[in-house]
Amino acid sequence: MRNITFLIVLTLLFGACANSYQKALKNPDNRAKLEMADTYYKKKDFARAISLYEMVEDAFSGTPTSEKILYNSAQCNFALKQYALAGFQFKTYFENFPSGEHAEEALYMNAYCAYLESYEPELDQADTYKAIETFRIFLNVYPESKYVSECNNYLDKLRGKLSLKAYQTAKLYYNMGEYKSAIVALKNAVNDFPEMMQKEEVDFLIVKSNFLLARNSIETKQEERFQNTLKAFEEFTEQYLETSKYMREAKDIQSKSLLALKRIEANKIKS
Repeated sequence: MRNITFLIVLTLLFGACANSYQKALKNPDNRAKLEMADTYYKKKDFARAISLYEMVEDAFSGTPTSEKILYNSAQCNFALKQYALAGFQFKTYFENFPSGEHAEEALYMNAYCAYLESYEPELDQADTYKAIETFRIFLNVYPESKYVSECNNYLDKLRGKLSLKAYQTAKLYYNMGEYKSAIVALKNAVNDFPEMMQKEEVDFLIVKSNFLLARNSIETKQEERFQNTLKAFEEFTEQYLETSKYMREAKDIQSKSLLALKRIEANKIKS
């Protein structure tokens, strides 16, 4: 019996809220609409709040109230996970109200929304570059902000995505047997992201890609490419100790490259 009574009360309350919302939508008084939007906003009913804010934003354009409407609208869209729209609104708030109460927060939220919009490393990283740029803009404008630590943390994560993307792309060339392209991509990866987690593997793959490229090349190009392999090996051994899990295979590549060069030299003498 108590459960039934509770359900009836809940239904009546929901119906009353729905009626209030419908009345607000139809009310020609923009001030009343705004008050109802604020009420829903405070209750965290962001879907209803944003629909009402959108209906009155033009009516209050150019007035002091427009600052609050724009900020609250951005927060509503953020809460509803409409990050692209929220980011745009936060940016617009900062541009329109650079001295406003929420200016610093809005510029930070613009960057954070861009961060949330960036794709996983397997996908296109245009939004990741955009997010990095927006965080850098924020740090330039507010170098002493309370958000600096968070910005740097998100920047590290964004660079981690780009680093992983670079690694995956280079590794794909290697796996496909496109060793010339792999060498370029692998070198670019370690140059652009020297802190990358896979750096030791990438440095070794540069050695191995040079070797495989040389071995699969026409005779006229083999000598130079085996020499490049030895150079890559020397660079690898300058950075890593004997305990490297790749050292044994790297030394094997060195031995095979030296042997190949001896054979090339012997063939030169014969001819």
